[in-house]
Order: sequence, then structure tokens, then C-alpha cells
Amino acid sequence: MKKLMTLVIALLSVATLATDINENSTWEEIRDELKTDWSLSLSGYVSFLGRPVSSLDVCIEGENFKTTRKFPIYKFVRVPRHMDHDGDRDGYTWKKVGEEILTYPIVYTTQERVCRNRNRDSNCRYVTKVVEQDTVKNVSIMKTVRRAGRDRDDVKKVLFKKEFVIPTCN
Repeated sequence: MKKLMTLVIALLSVATLATDINENSTWEEIRDELKTDWSLSLSGYVSFLGRPVSSLDVCIEGENFKTTRKFPIYKFVRVPRHMDHDGDRDGYTWKKVGEEILTYPIVYTTQERVCRNRNRDSNCRYVTKVVEQDTVKNVSIMKTVRRAGRDRDDVKKVLFKKEFVIPTCN
């Protein structure tokens, strides 16, 4: 019984020491800890470069955001049904055709749909909207304290918040 209690106490102490990151940790230490600890996650760290991208993989080059690593390019192609592994077996699938460095303006214009009466098509119009992306992100580092349900109704606790300034490209 004493051995069992000693083992339980040792395991609990290891579990509490597993997240040894805090507000003073560098982003490299936080990133390394995120890779090893499945219960840690980030919130508020996404930038838009034509698609959502982690701000940790972005730098500023002039008036644009630029990724620091290559992202895959996919194309929707026809394939034989035995090679269609996307779940619907319709003979089409997404295939990786290459990789590219993404760039996108920090300030861009977009069209927003504005409707007067409960999104009815006859009363809607498109309005041009200017979007200015943040170059400083307030990132929350969270820990999953309880996993529940099929649809992942997890309970997460915010460990701390840290400011991330998107660096300039080298």
C-alpha cells in the first residue's frame, strides 16, 4: 500500500511539473512544450494570409505578412475510386501538387454582405470593408483540465496570457 501511495504521489508530482512554462518563458520554449504536451493549446494566435495561419509562422516584409515556412498547395482532381480516400468515394479528391510561401497584405479590402431583414436575399447588399490585421497578438495559453464527450466539450483553463509581436523578416 505504501508503494502504491508513493507511486501515485510521484506520478502527480510529475504531472504538475510537466507544464513548466510561464509568462517569462520564450516563445521557443512555449512552442516546444506545445509539441510535447497534448493538453496545452493556444488561442488568439491566427493571422490571415489567404487562409488562416499560425502567427508563430509569420513575419512582416514591408506592407505584407509572409510565412516563414512553405504551405501545401492542393488541387481537386479526378482519381480512380479505389484511390479516393476522402470519405465519399465520388471519384474526386484533393491532391497535393506543390508547396509555396504565402504572402498577404496587412491591410486589405473585402466585401461584407449586409442584410436589412433577417438575411433575405432581396434586401441584401455588399459593402466594401477595409481590414487591418494586428501585428501584435494577445495569445492565451490554455490547459485542458477535463476531456468530455464525442464532440470534445473539453474544459480548458487559461494558464496565462502573453503578447506575441510578429517579427520582421530577415
